[in-house]
Amino acid sequence: MTNQLGEAISSSGFAGKVQLVTFLFPYCTTMCPLIAAHLANLETLGLRPAGIADKVAIVSFNIDPENTGPEQMRAFMRQYGWNPEDTHWQYLVAAPAEMRRIVSGGFSVWYKRVSLSAENESDTGDSAGVQPEVVNKLAEQSHADYDIVHNDVLAIVDQQGRIRKIYDDADSVGWPELLNVVQSLVKPSS
Repeated sequence: MTNQLGEAISSSGFAGKVQLVTFLFPYCTTMCPLIAAHLANLETLGLRPAGIADKVAIVSFNIDPENTGPEQMRAFMRQYGWNPEDTHWQYLVAAPAEMRRIVSGGFSVWYKRVSLSAENESDTGDSAGVQPEVVNKLAEQSHADYDIVHNDVLAIVDQQGRIRKIYDDADSVGWPELLNVVQSLVKPSS
């Protein structure tokens, strides 16, 4: 896989670390910006002050590998408070088939590209609930005529690679709750 800096990344680079795994679309105007803000706050307000930032890896998979890559991933991270040069957060992309294998096959996360016109036509407003719109300047600048609809999932993976907790409403999980779970998995330094 390739990270936001264009560097090749292997899963072995996360060995021995607690991982917070998310699935993000750089042009998203709903859940992804909220998740990104929570992750940036977790690092800045939680992991660094607790002295455990080096024991944790934030790993996001780009679920729009056909149309976005490292440039858009860096811009997305910046606008929600993260310096892309800080590789405590790895935003990853690969060829579409590989992304599908990892995201859907490995984490059971569903995603699909839909045209904005089709999405608006199917949005009746009845039982689907209201999805808040979040400012995403990158999306505005891209003039993308599509959306990637997907599960709103955040998985916490322990140091041995086992999924320990799954949040199905990742956009609503604040950094203090994430910090509590991470701290319960991180062994104190000797």
